[in-house]
Amino acid sequence: MNFLTANQMMWTAFIVGSSSPIIFFFLYQLGYISKKIITLFIIGICVGFTWEIPFALAGDSFHLILVDWPIDLPLVRNINYAFLDSLIFLIGIFLCNKILKHNDYLYTFNPKALLIMIAWGSISEFLIDLNCNGKLWFFLENWYNPVFVSINGNNMTIIPQLIWLIAPIIYYLTVLKCIKLVD
Repeated sequence: MNFLTANQMMWTAFIVGSSSPIIFFFLYQLGYISKKIITLFIIGICVGFTWEIPFALAGDSFHLILVDWPIDLPLVRNINYAFLDSLIFLIGIFLCNKILKHNDYLYTFNPKALLIMIAWGSISEFLIDLNCNGKLWFFLENWYNPVFVSINGNNMTIIPQLIWLIAPIIYYLTVLKCIKLVD
């Protein structure tokens, strides 16, 4: 079932992604969020860049962009997507807090926290690809990015799924190294 058109999804992604750093900055300045949250957000952006920038550089050899982005400058779309990726990581942190009932996992490795982040990252990527692949972008099938499942004609390839299997691990290990520096 399609709730939003490709154009509506693109504008939603553009507005949410591009406004998130501004909103976080003001919330921090007003004292509503801590330096820890800002740090978690920035780490998420940096981890998101590890695949968003290569996706941009790979261009039409890896994926096709199916909608015109409001700001047609190199990397703007990918930077915006890195902001959105960071929000996905922060939702993973929120889920860990709700399920584990504490935030000790930010300072000491907790396999349950890692499992929550991996599960959330994988589920969110699957749902995003299910709704956006073929509308906003189209990942090309080839020897290094084969289709692993096709749902209602939407061929979902393996690399985006593998990224969100590995990315939460990188994010969590980076958080464990860096979060102590802001406390």
